[in-house]
Amino acid sequence: MLKHKNNLLLLVIFLVISSGISAQTPVEIDIQAAAQAYFNAKLCEDYETLVGFTYPDVIEKAGGPENVKKSLVLIHETQSKKGMLLQQYTIKPPLQLTKTGEETHAIVPVTTVSKVPGGKVSSDVHIIAVGTENNNRWYIIETTSLDDGNVSKVLASWDNTMMLPFKKAPIFKEDR
Repeated sequence: MLKHKNNLLLLVIFLVISSGISAQTPVEIDIQAAAQAYFNAKLCEDYETLVGFTYPDVIEKAGGPENVKKSLVLIHETQSKKGMLLQQYTIKPPLQLTKTGEETHAIVPVTTVSKVPGGKVSSDVHIIAVGTENNNRWYIIETTSLDDGNVSKVLASWDNTMMLPFKKAPIFKEDR
């Protein structure tokens, strides 16, 4: 009887997991895979991969891939000197998704947890995932310094019917 209940429990768990996976479209799965790869690169300080996820117009405006890489290294060094270290992240399904010309744009919520002096900071942020080449190639744009008024300066093809969510204040949790 116990074995039968265990098998039934495993079947229910499998069905719940399967239904969650199948509820996402292939594009949403691709977006989440790209976001995961991007944040894994941030965790591992893999600047080459981060440059690979940088939108081409941003690379051009920054003066090329080497300048982007130098900026990423400088940002990381500055944060490290202040005792800030990204420890984990959780990527949620896209809030908005639209096709704009040859690109797909998605606003994706991400929760990050960073170690800071005296505790941890949890932040709910958003990224813009930009799919090109029939969504075979994805770029990630962090929206920390973006709002609806300036997002088109970074992403010229931005669909202005999409609205960036309001920014939330980070939450500090003191070490005990």
